[in-house]
Parts: sequence; C-alpha cells; structure tokens
Amino acid sequence: MTSAVSTSLEPREHTAIWLIGSGHLVSHFYHMVLPMMFPFVVKDLGVSVTEIAFSMTLYFVSTAIVQVPIGLLVDRVGARLVLVSGMALMGLAMLVAGLIPDYYVILAAAFVAGIGNAVFHPADFSILSASVRESHHGRAFASHTFGGSIGYAAAPAVLVPLGALVGWQTAVILSGLLGIAMAIVIALFGKSLRDENVATGGGKDEAKDPAKEGNWRIMLTRPLILFFLFYVATSASGTGMTSFAILALPLVYDVTPEIAGVFVTCFLTAAIVGSLPGGWLADWARLEYLVVVACFLVLAGCLVLLGTGAFSIWLVFAAGLVGGCMRGLYNASRDILVRRSSPPGSVGTAFGFVTLGYTLGQGGTPLLYGWLMDSGLGQEVFYASALFAFIAMLIVLIPGQGQKAKT
Repeated sequence: MTSAVSTSLEPREHTAIWLIGSGHLVSHFYHMVLPMMFPFVVKDLGVSVTEIAFSMTLYFVSTAIVQVPIGLLVDRVGARLVLVSGMALMGLAMLVAGLIPDYYVILAAAFVAGIGNAVFHPADFSILSASVRESHHGRAFASHTFGGSIGYAAAPAVLVPLGALVGWQTAVILSGLLGIAMAIVIALFGKSLRDENVATGGGKDEAKDPAKEGNWRIMLTRPLILFFLFYVATSASGTGMTSFAILALPLVYDVTPEIAGVFVTCFLTAAIVGSLPGGWLADWARLEYLVVVACFLVLAGCLVLLGTGAFSIWLVFAAGLVGGCMRGLYNASRDILVRRSSPPGSVGTAFGFVTLGYTLGQGGTPLLYGWLMDSGLGQEVFYASALFAFIAMLIVLIPGQGQKAKT
C-alpha cells in the first residue's frame, strides 16, 4: 500500500497504511470465501444454492447486529485490540468451516465471521486518523479503499482455481490461516500504530469520562444521521450495478451474460483505479463536498444513459468505465467528511454507525432489484441505481455534514 502515498510520509505512517490496507484486503477477501466455494459445497454436501446462500445472509446479519456496539468498543478499549481480535475471529471461523464439512457448522461459522467483519471500518479509521497526519488523510483513506477493492478482485481469481485444485475444504482452511497470520502480523508490527482513543487523551481512565459515556448520542446528531442515510443510498446504488447489472444488461442491450460479466468487471476495475487519485485529490484540493457531489452527479448521469438502451455496446462500456471511476474517486473525500464530523475520541463510534447504513442498504435493496428483474424491467434497474446515486448527492447538499457532532 505504500506506493499509493507520498514519499513525504514518515516510516511510522507508511507502516500504519500498509498494515491497515493489508488487513482491509484480507477482510474483503473473506467476503468472497464462502460464495466462491458455493458450487463445490452444493455438490459435496448435497444442499441447495438457496440453503448455502443463507450462510451469507447470516454473515451480514451478524455484522449489522454488532456494527454499532463494535464502534463503541473501539472508542472505549482501543482500536488495535479490537482489530486483531476481529481478524483472528474471522480466520478461526473459516478454519472451523473448512475442518468440519457440515452445513450447520458452515452457517455457524458464517455468523461468527460476520461478527469479526464488523471491526474493520471503525477500527481502521480510528487507527489511520491518529497514525497519519491530517494533511495525508486522503491518501491514507484511499489506500484503505484500494486494499479492500483488491481483496474483492483477488478472491475469485485465487479461490476458484484453488478450490478446483485442492478441494473446497483445503481452500477454506488456507483462507482461515491467512486471517490468523494477518492478525499475528498486525499484533507484532502494530506497536507503532496509534488510535484515536489514545491520541486524543483516552486510555484506561477514558471509560470514566462523561463525554465517552455519551458517545451513543453522537449517532443521533444531524451530521451522522445524514451520513448514515448517505451510506444507505450509496450502497443501494452500488448494489444495482455490482449484483444486478449482469442480469439487466442482457435484457436491455441483448448481449450475452459473458459480455455483461466483463462489463461489471470493467466497472469494478475502474472504481479501483479511481480510488487512489481520489486520495490525492482530497489532500490537494480540500474540496470534499464538491468532489462527492460532482462524482455522484456524473455517476447518476452514466446510469441513466445505461438505462436508455439507446447506445452501442462501446458507449455502454465507456459509460460503465466513467461511472466506475466516479464510484472510486469520491471515497477518500467521503471518509474525510465523516472523520471531520466525529468528535475527538469518537471515530470508531462514527464509522461504526455510518457503516451500519451501508450494510442495511446492501442487504435491503436486492429485494427491489430482484422484483424489477422478475418483472422484466431491466432498464429500471439502472434507473433505480441512478435514483439512489442522485439521492446520495442531494443528502450531501443538506447543511450539517462535515460539522463536529456534539454529545
């Protein structure tokens, strides 16, 4: 991850960005471990796709349940301990799922892994905020996004061939060992990491601090409620493209599923490519609101164009590439705005709360998009995704974001 940032960074800052970015890569890799093994598990255990897919429902349900409490825990006991524990928990859960090839064990492991998954955004941003100078937050946050995106992209390329070569159990076991190894690396090399809880004067006595006792009230303040809604809208928009464009594109443009798959890959790749320049832009321009609004305005426009069905396939791919780039470009500016809205010592709470909005948007909108597809409304999939992107842009324009929340 160090290549993504300026050489003016101190060695300690490089270490923080590398460790947190690598950990985020592993966490997103874990999102894909079980789904990539579904074809093998269905055949080996004799379960249906619906039955094994329930494991991922449990995974994200458990994440949603503990997301906010984990954020509060980060601010109370410190981010490093929570991060290492969550990473190790995910690794152990995958290890058990691979060692005991039983359907109900896999469900239980998925639920436990989802708990571990909840630690990353609150812990990661608490550490990066305190370990990296504020003038470099954009690049640090962009590297964090870049790491997670690479984890998503690497999982299919690694896991599917590995499962075919050595079997799904061994592939899942090796994935589990990866998380445990990453937890050990963070524990051993993370001594130079700071976290917001400590950097702002927290520590053992902070549990008695009346301000910390009111941390939960931060979630009811105007800035964070707006960001919560913003995250719901952005994830709702993104779900339409990442999960349903592969179904809608053949309906609208009469292309093969393979071409639709390439389109989605191009969209996601463009988002990865756009994330790193987005960090430099955030640090250089210091115009976070303008960046976010402009990116979502362009993204919404691209999605509307895709929904018309009136363009050649080359223009369709061009719109997907531009829209994907906008999807990645805004991330660092968004994260800086959330960080700026968080009172000192409350970054974990803030990011835990807004990330819950992302999880809810991601989990709730597939029903809408699925209904549109079942109704033969492929164009409306793109229009709905565009509408959510436009709503996200409007939320950013509401006064109150980027201001310090007060308990």
